Amino acid sequence: MATITVRDFRASDLQAAAELLAASHGRAEASSGLAVRLGDRFFEPRACRQIVEQLVASPRSSAVVAEDGGVVRGFLAGERQLFAPEDFASIYAEPRSTNIPLHGHAVAGDSDAAALYGVMFASLSATWAARGHFIHNVAIRAGDGAAGEAWAGLGFGRKSLCGLRSTQTSDQASCYDDDIGIEEIRGRDDKVLESFHRKLMMFQTEAPMFWPYVGDSDARVRNVRRDAMVSGQGIAYVARDRDGEALGALLFVPSVFLSPLLVCEKMVYLWEGFVEEDHRASGVGTRLLDFALAALRERGLLWCAVHYVSGNPRGGRFWPARGFQPVEIVLRRHVDERVAWARGTES
Repeated sequence: MATITVRDFRASDLQAAAELLAASHGRAEASSGLAVRLGDRFFEPRACRQIVEQLVASPRSSAVVAEDGGVVRGFLAGERQLFAPEDFASIYAEPRSTNIPLHGHAVAGDSDAAALYGVMFASLSATWAARGHFIHNVAIRAGDGAAGEAWAGLGFGRKSLCGLRSTQTSDQASCYDDDIGIEEIRGRDDKVLESFHRKLMMFQTEAPMFWPYVGDSDARVRNVRRDAMVSGQGIAYVARDRDGEALGALLFVPSVFLSPLLVCEKMVYLWEGFVEEDHRASGVGTRLLDFALAALRERGLLWCAVHYVSGNPRGGRFWPARGFQPVEIVLRRHVDERVAWARGTES
């Protein structure tokens, strides 16, 4: 490999970036072992060009390319996250962080991924840190060992995972406690969903997850959920005991929270799931999930995706054990803010 050079992304780089992304997406799908092709139209550069162009056009975006002998061998594009505390997205994105989405990067298949990602991230992160953005996130395809090693070498660790499974379930009705009933909620919001949202957020503040929750975004979350439920696009399932007490709930919406590279036809997204602490590991969560997936399949929905916090010991075991195969990993690095002033001037 000749000397790698990094420069700012130009409009003339769109085609090269689109071709790199389409090829990268194709390699990921070929090695995934999934029974369904995700992001089917993004095997072609034309579709990839559209989403890359939209990303780099954002006023919050920064993008670079890496060249080897004058040939573009990689690109990297990310957005500065400037959400207000009450904004819906603030429950997932840290204040003044940066995000490199799944479609925001690709390198040539025969290249040194660690070298290319290293020089491109060095260029972008220097600018970001100088502007006070010290938390950086990047999404990669699960199973992309070269990308995983490259970002691990840059100090990144797992933040969350996206899992995918078929809605096909086995008949396990005889294994379940008859005292537990499942209620479907559609066409309306319900106070139990609001209660479980808050409980889920508070649960994730605990060790070892440490996911902050101040509640400023509750109103926006409520509005998004209500719109989905009232329109009929959202469906919830609530497990109750014989006295009508809610034990847990699952909320499903269209796959709008997924990268377009991960979406397939007849897919649904499990936005939030929660089981009361006293009933975890009791089978309530499994029964609720099996019932919901079977009901969704009857509606013609064949695939279900879910994001979960990788630092959640229970969730990290529950979702893979219930057939969810990782398809995306979000990696995170928190740069020590002291670097803004601790540069050896007092040495």
